[in-house]
Amino acid sequence: MYLQPIKIGSLHINGNIFSAPMAGYTDCVTRHIFCNNGAFLAYTEMISSEALVRNNSRTLSMLKRFDGEKILAVQLYGSKPEILGRAALIAAESGADLIDLNAGCPVRKVTQKGGGAALGRDVRKLGLAIRAMVKAGLPVTVKIRSGWDETEQNWREAVQAVVQEGASAIGFHPRTCRQGYGGKADWKALGELSAAAPVPVIGSGDLDSPSAVLKMLKKTSCSGVMIARGAIGYPEIFSRTCSLLNEGTPEIPPTPEDRLRSAKNHLLMAAETFGENSAARNMKKLLAAYVRGWPSASKLRNDLMKTTNLSAQLTLLDGFIQD
Repeated sequence: MYLQPIKIGSLHINGNIFSAPMAGYTDCVTRHIFCNNGAFLAYTEMISSEALVRNNSRTLSMLKRFDGEKILAVQLYGSKPEILGRAALIAAESGADLIDLNAGCPVRKVTQKGGGAALGRDVRKLGLAIRAMVKAGLPVTVKIRSGWDETEQNWREAVQAVVQEGASAIGFHPRTCRQGYGGKADWKALGELSAAAPVPVIGSGDLDSPSAVLKMLKKTSCSGVMIARGAIGYPEIFSRTCSLLNEGTPEIPPTPEDRLRSAKNHLLMAAETFGENSAARNMKKLLAAYVRGWPSASKLRNDLMKTTNLSAQLTLLDGFIQD
C-alpha cells in the first residue's frame, strides 16, 4: 500500500502525497486547488524570514490560509538562525501548523545571500537554524538537496545535523545545487536516505506523472512525495496519483478541455481572492502552463500572454473551450 497516512511530529496527515513549496506559484489559491484535487498537504511559497521579522505587509499576506485549509505548512528561507527562529515564531502565532526550512533552493539571488542551498552547504549553521526554529513549538521539516555540486555532496551530514536538532521530517530533492533542475534526480541517494533516516523522508524530483510517483515510492521506499513542477498546469496529478496508488486506476492524461476548464477555474478563483487586475497580471505564467499538449496550444498561449485584463483572458479561454 503506497498511499498511506503519515505522521510528522505531532501532526497526523491522512495521506503522503504533498504539493511542494514553489516560489511564485503556491499561493493560497493554488494550494486550495491542489488540495481540492487530492494533495494532502500543500506548502506555501518560500517566505523570507528577514521580511517576516520586519513585518512586511506583502510577506505577512503570504501566511494567508485558504478556507478549509486543514494544515498550514509555511516554508521559510534565510541565512541567520536567530532570524529564522523569530520568523518561525511569527508564523506559529499567525496560525501555521508546520514550518519548513528551505535549505535547497538553487536560485542565485537566494544562495548569494546565504539562503537555500547555501545554507544547506553550511551544516553547522543549518543545525543551529533548526534548533532556533523548533522553539516555536511546531513540527519543523527541512528541504535539502544532495549537496552543492558533484564534489561536495553533504546530504548525510546535513540530515544528521537537522535530526539531532529536532527536525521532524526531511524533504529530499536528490540533485545538487549546481544541477539546478537539469539532469536526473538521484533516486539511489533518496533510497539510501529513506532506509537510514529516523524521521519520515519526503522525496522530490522528476515527479511529472502519477506513474513517476509510483515508481519513486517503489524504488526508494520513501515515506511520501512532494510534487513540484509536475503539478503546475496539471492539478489533477494529485487525484490521479491517489487513484493509481489506491485502486490501480490507469493513468489518463488530461484532455485540452480538462486543461482549459481548470485554467479558467484557477483564474476566476485568483480574481476573487486577489482582485481582477492582480489575477490578470500574475496568472499569465500559470495559464501558459495549463495551455500545452495539443497542436493549437501555442497560439492560445501567445494570445494569452498579450492580454492585459481578466475579461480578455476569459474570452480567449471560453472561445477555445467552445471550439
